[in-house]
Amino acid sequence: MIIEFKVKNYLSFKDEQILSFEATSDKYMQEYYCIDLPDGERLLRFAMIYGANASGKTNILLALDFLRQICVRSNERGQETGFIPFKFDENTKNEPGYFEIALFINNIKYIYSVSLDSQIIYEEKLVFYPGTQPALVFERKYNTDNDDFILKTGSRVDVDTVELSVLKSNTLNNMTIISGMRKTNINFQELNTVFDWFYNQFDRIIRPWNDLYRETVHNISNGEEDYKQFILENLEIADFNIKNIDVVYEDPSEYVDDYGSSNMLAENHARYYRTKVYFTHEINGQESQLSIDLQSSGTLRYMGLLGRLKEAIVQSKILNIDELEDSLHPDLVNHFINSFLFYSKKENSQSQFIFTTHNINLLAEDFIRKDIVWFTEKDEQGSTKLFSLDDFNIRKNLSFLNAYKAGKFGAVPNIGIL
Repeated sequence: MIIEFKVKNYLSFKDEQILSFEATSDKYMQEYYCIDLPDGERLLRFAMIYGANASGKTNILLALDFLRQICVRSNERGQETGFIPFKFDENTKNEPGYFEIALFINNIKYIYSVSLDSQIIYEEKLVFYPGTQPALVFERKYNTDNDDFILKTGSRVDVDTVELSVLKSNTLNNMTIISGMRKTNINFQELNTVFDWFYNQFDRIIRPWNDLYRETVHNISNGEEDYKQFILENLEIADFNIKNIDVVYEDPSEYVDDYGSSNMLAENHARYYRTKVYFTHEINGQESQLSIDLQSSGTLRYMGLLGRLKEAIVQSKILNIDELEDSLHPDLVNHFINSFLFYSKKENSQSQFIFTTHNINLLAEDFIRKDIVWFTEKDEQGSTKLFSLDDFNIRKNLSFLNAYKAGKFGAVPNIGIL
């Protein structure tokens, strides 16, 4: 689980900004929102981010996703890291960016940090907490004199010099040490644990234009009955009137041309199949089967999100969604959020859900608590500031929605007069 995320000098973040999942003392719906850790700390499963267009709220998700990418991707020599600095300042556009994430994995706390630009990883560090005090896993520093880096490990980790040499030789200057693990097969337990978390538990960002329904169809076609049942049950609860989803494969070798001979595609590519997907709808007791081409964009979007939700719950993943409400009715957005909270609690999952939204009506819902709501706002220099609703002294019995609409929290468009 993510405890805290810090970012500095990346995209619209000039100064360091912090997204925290540490729960406040608020007890409201804590059985749904909070995970109790062995050290007495409580972490939130949830964060929702508001802000005007171009205020930087999506950039929070992109910063998280960028950190995920550089920790799982093996670059080629000379390949750029993908880093983009804050460009509205003469100093920062030539300086490296900084990322830090505190994690809780298998009852142990880890803190990982990295400083880089588009070409070089300058510093990288991983510490963990085998007890109450931190211990070094590894530390890496770039040496400009020989265009190489120094790598050292802490006394509490068990990795020999040969394995460490293999790891270093497989890690280029434009790669993180964590991503270097993907190219090696060494026994470095603490580093493997963190790599596996980034690779398996940190889901890639979901943007409005991603066709998630294709993934859901693929998983349904694999014959996982529990997965399919989850999708159907939640589509039915959401009032889509969908009773079944059938995935049919048609063998092209069965097709023939007008002369009675199988066509070239069938002859040379018989191993490929054409996939057709049919939805069974029930209206007034009558069932009708419609192809996937006749489903609304909202139906397909929601089906795709449900697929990712199922994976997140079962595998305790981080669900990272930009503009959750895209193509969805506000009631469906509410249902999706409540489904995440319900299934997370039911399955005792350590999944977390981060999303951006313009749906301000969520602030009026009775399941909202202050420490899950975040805002982004740009200052006069174009730099994004990230802050929490919990930073404001507002009583629970007052309307968060009305206060936001009245500009009490900022993070709203400054629209001029025509």
